[in-house]
Amino acid sequence: TYSFIMGRRPARCYRYCKDKPYIKSRYCRGVPDAKIAIFDVGRKEAGVDDLPLCVHMLSGEKEQLSSEALEAARINCNKYITKTAGKDTFHMRVRVHPFHV
Repeated sequence: TYSFIMGRRPARCYRYCKDKPYIKSRYCRGVPDAKIAIFDVGRKEAGVDDLPLCVHMLSGEKEQLSSEALEAARINCNKYITKTAGKDTFHMRVRVHPFHV
């Protein structure tokens, strides 16, 4: 008896928004929680004058990002900035929310 565990589909399947994700809303009754739990990291109570530089990361095209990809990006950015600059020298906020189920 063989048991196969299916993996996630590749990102090329969900990259562009072209149709509704489900034909009918009855297929998806409840919306599960997003896998990204922390949206603010670093020195959250810092004022505008304390941190003089503001950096935005934007996408050049309209695309879908999974909550797993957002969480991985947040973790990697947090580790890199904490390692290079220190824990109390930045404030990072993830401003997008994963709404696609």
